[in-house]
Amino acid sequence: METMIGEKWCKVEIYNEYLKKIASLLHQINTVEQMLQKAEIELQMFKDDADTISSKQYQERLHSTKTQCERRLSEMKEELCLIQALKEQLENELDFLHSKNR
Repeated sequence: METMIGEKWCKVEIYNEYLKKIASLLHQINTVEQMLQKAEIELQMFKDDADTISSKQYQERLHSTKTQCERRLSEMKEELCLIQALKEQLENELDFLHSKNR
């Protein structure tokens, strides 16, 4: 009986950590999406043929930022899906969580 209570307690703790991680990831995704949007807007403002070397360098940095944001968003969204699936699995294993969230 004590083992079952301990096991349930561990699962609840893990579940709570998943909830925290999901909230954190959603915040990070929002921040990176804003960075990506800003980079895209600034890139649209540039002409294809930048006038000066510094303009070209800035444009290259914007392209780099855009690429990095897209890659990071993809990684975070994959991680979010995985954590949500694990959270749902725990909800199914812990009856009181399953009934509370449905």
